[in-house]
Parts: sequence; C-alpha cells; structure tokens
Amino acid sequence: MNTLRLFFVALTALMTQYGEYLKSKRENEIDKIEDEIDALAANGSPASKLRMERLAKRLKRKTEQLAAVHSGNGNTN
Repeated sequence: MNTLRLFFVALTALMTQYGEYLKSKRENEIDKIEDEIDALAANGSPASKLRMERLAKRLKRKTEQLAAVHSGNGNTN
C-alpha cells in the first residue's frame, strides 16, 4: 500500500511541475509577442501596424489563457 501511495505522490508532483512548465512557456511566448510589438511600433509602416493588430489579438488570447490557468478555471475559450 505504501508503494501505491508513493506512486500517486510522485504522479501529483509530476503533474504540478508540468503545469508550471506550461505556464512558464506561455509567459515566455507573451514576452516574445510584446517584444515584437515594441520593435514594430518603432517602424510605423502600414505593414507593421497590421502585424501589431494581429499580435495584439494573439497577446489577448494568451493573456486570457494564462488568467484561466491562474484562476484554476481551465477554460481556455
């Protein structure tokens, strides 16, 4: 019985760490999007403005997903 308990403790720790890994990966993606928006803002061309709009939409989705993870909701819609 003790072995089974240890298995579930290890499994829970593994799942928790994987969740933290995914959250960190999403935060890094958000940072990259913000950096790209900053670089495009300096350009000011019509193409960069369109790209910034698209990146802003993606940034909003990623931020909403991250907020759902923090709230424990798990809803990524």
